[in-house]
Amino acid sequence: MKLPTLIVACIAAAVVVFGVRNFKSEPNPNDAAEQAAASAAVVPASPIKTVTSTSCPSDGCPISCADDDTLLSAFCVSGTKARFADTLKLANGKLTATCGMGASSILAYCGRP
Repeated sequence: MKLPTLIVACIAAAVVVFGVRNFKSEPNPNDAAEQAAASAAVVPASPIKTVTSTSCPSDGCPISCADDDTLLSAFCVSGTKARFADTLKLANGKLTATCGMGASSILAYCGRP
């Protein structure tokens, strides 16, 4: 190969390598933040929470939701069986569910209105 042809080939290779390298943009830190925000917006948090209490044999498992939540449903669990809560009481604007003596635990579902 002649020297001028070799020089032209090296220059052409350098142009291709540096051109491709500059074509790939450097990662922008704002892009990562925007992608994280977009992915967080796509995965909604569940508005329903599960609350459990196992003090039924001693006090009937009184259970209520947080102040900003609403009691949606409550189940008294005994062994492998479940039934709706035995008693629902409303006091000071807060709904409380309780079970009878035969229950081992209570499972309540709370949700945001």
